[in-house]
Amino acid sequence: GGLLDGCSRPAQGSEMTMCGARRSLCGLMSLTILLHVAQIVLYPPLDAASQRSVRQSQPPATAIEPAILRPLATTAAAVRGGGGGERLMIVTATQPGPCTTRRGDHVLSLALKNKWQFATMHGHGMWLSSELLSPWDLAGQWNKVAVLAALMQPASEARGGASWLLWADDDVLFSDMSFRFPLDQYEAQEAWLVLWGDERMTYELGDSEGVNTGTMLLRVCDWSRALLEAMTRLASSSLRPVLTNHDQGGLVHLLHTAPELWRRHTRLERDYTMNGHWPSYTGAFTLGVATLRSPVWGSSALPVIVHYSGCQMCRGHSFNGTWTDRGVAECVAAFTANYIFADDQSLRRLGLRHTRLGMPGVRPAEGSPLFARHAELTRCMPRFLVVGTQKGGTSTLHYVLRSGWHPRVALNKGEKEVHHFSLDDNHAMGPARYQARWDGEGAQLGTCPGREDKVRGEVSATYLDYPRAAERAFALLPFAKVVLLLREPAARLVSSFNMRWQVEVCGKLTWTRRDCFKGLSSREQVKEHAVGPFQLAAALKVWARCQTPGGDGLDASCLGADFVEKLANRTRRERREIDVCLAALEADAPPLSLGRCLGLPILSQRKLYKRMEDGAYVYRSMYAEHVAVWLSYFPPEQLLVLPSEPLFERATVEAQMSRLAAFLGLDYKETNQEVLFSASPASVTGAPHENGREGVPVLRRREHHHFTHPSGVGASMSPRRRQRCSRTCALGSARTTHASPASSSQTASFLQPRTAPPGGPTIGCEPAPAGAAAPSTRAPPVTTAQPPLPTAANAEARHARDEG
Repeated sequence: GGLLDGCSRPAQGSEMTMCGARRSLCGLMSLTILLHVAQIVLYPPLDAASQRSVRQSQPPATAIEPAILRPLATTAAAVRGGGGGERLMIVTATQPGPCTTRRGDHVLSLALKNKWQFATMHGHGMWLSSELLSPWDLAGQWNKVAVLAALMQPASEARGGASWLLWADDDVLFSDMSFRFPLDQYEAQEAWLVLWGDERMTYELGDSEGVNTGTMLLRVCDWSRALLEAMTRLASSSLRPVLTNHDQGGLVHLLHTAPELWRRHTRLERDYTMNGHWPSYTGAFTLGVATLRSPVWGSSALPVIVHYSGCQMCRGHSFNGTWTDRGVAECVAAFTANYIFADDQSLRRLGLRHTRLGMPGVRPAEGSPLFARHAELTRCMPRFLVVGTQKGGTSTLHYVLRSGWHPRVALNKGEKEVHHFSLDDNHAMGPARYQARWDGEGAQLGTCPGREDKVRGEVSATYLDYPRAAERAFALLPFAKVVLLLREPAARLVSSFNMRWQVEVCGKLTWTRRDCFKGLSSREQVKEHAVGPFQLAAALKVWARCQTPGGDGLDASCLGADFVEKLANRTRRERREIDVCLAALEADAPPLSLGRCLGLPILSQRKLYKRMEDGAYVYRSMYAEHVAVWLSYFPPEQLLVLPSEPLFERATVEAQMSRLAAFLGLDYKETNQEVLFSASPASVTGAPHENGREGVPVLRRREHHHFTHPSGVGASMSPRRRQRCSRTCALGSARTTHASPASSSQTASFLQPRTAPPGGPTIGCEPAPAGAAAPSTRAPPVTTAQPPLPTAANAEARHARDEG
């Protein structure tokens, strides 16, 4: 009766006479919180007699309102009332030290933000700490007992005016951000402890999995203090070693052995999902929709809280080793999707929205003040970006667009590539300086009189694969169209190295002769065209090694051997590093990337440029990695993938440009077709190619085959990593797989689609069977007829012609 009376009125300071042992314990506690990282083996499916009752009606999916979220219609009205706002304090924790995994601290920060967002939306208090309160007897998983007991004290100032405490483990997420806990209902029922549970497993069987203490509500009163006191005594008793599941087992022991003391005021909640098991909700969320894709436990209602126990965000593995690396990765991926689903509900109140569950970036919601302001300030910014690939034909496309192909297209002034999003120094100049590339110095953001109807764009081949380029582009131009020119990967690799090799051999002569190595006739000329001491030293070594017997030129076969040796050495070192990273990332979740493993994002601008331009030949040809990054920010309908080769074929260039016009919303009838067949100033053969360079004659079949071998570029993706390029495969729709002198299907194996499994539109990346047509996985952005791909018959001539 005394305990019940203590929960029926506000606690007074005089009520601190409960127990001398408790008073002694509380004197040792500071008001802080430890991270509760419990290894909880969740409950198995319950039998029909013990499953909760659910509503029979299944309401249709309802779009969440874009501004302030309304209560979701799928939850009972009785559950929605009486949230109490300031009456509730959310209590959680984080561990004292850093996590042992690369992603752990970041993932836990997202979990903390999720709880903070929920508390802010409802006016709840929140308490967080990272210290042990009583490490000698309540360390580890039992520390929540000490935390709650400290905050439960009548004289606690830290608790403020809260009369309820909600404990939430670090690895739980709120999913339904508009939910209000029915505190009035619980008080009317005299339910002082509320948590998920099953009565038969708890009260009859004493099974420690009968409840889950990862989330639980406690009324601030003497009854709750006595319960925490009893759990504290268990933690220090001889029973502790035999209690399974730590504090959870201790609570079940009390409920099972002394129901006359604890059962009356304990409610095992089954009317809503207070502690959902994460595998049940993996793939069940739809962004902006207030119901699940399919019912879980017979209900389409959103879970209030989902528990990601077993993910081991900090450790990366469990104590007992039952969780595999793949299981951890799958759990973290599901956690990320749930986080974005909940974050979207919160951010829409600010006029922001996510565009996809797997997408970390946000954009202004249409109709919001942020949307209007952003649209006004960026109205004179580019509407499309050609992002690469390097040596993929971007110079040819730039020449065509700049030369009046369409009257509405306006490229930037000055040099071809702006590099605004890829180079730190350029990006630091700000958007006004970026707009000045079209409007000149003194340009004001959002002001371009008389030029509003122009379709502005730029071509920078560094955007596709430089770290942070996609992120920065999305932040400034979230509605821009993105064009990707993708060349056959091995040919791109060889062409890229050919450019660097010619600079090393010829120096400044590289920019005036496409066959510069044929223009060197003496040692003095080598010195005359030098661009620096290191280049001069390398060029003199080549001259000493490869000069003809008469000393009036360079021997072609010797140059070919020099080229092949250096290319093999560069790519061999790079591929070893890539293989190490792929092995390390095999079990990592999608937020980690190959570029991050290679250390690219942390390099200074000077070191990054050197690494990317002369040390990332294989990496820059791994298109699946780079396109996947762009797809994590921009939705597929804003990306257009074009194979490079048809731009250089008279029979196919018009069809390619027709696709581009339709994608950019341009009237193709207004285009100037003559520019497609006119030679640029740098052209030697008369073809519209700006900077073609003649390749070493010996490099034709044998060495090209080396880089299309299964152990080469195409095989650098492990099977599990290749699964991550599903959207790349669908978007490319096999258009990036080209014929080559050798096995080209192996070259672009990571861009080959395969049939989706029955469970959903997941597209893998294994090579298509010989002779089999690639299945259609996604409608292309436009329906213009596709140009035929280059065939093996003309691959040799094409390779010799467009080596640049």
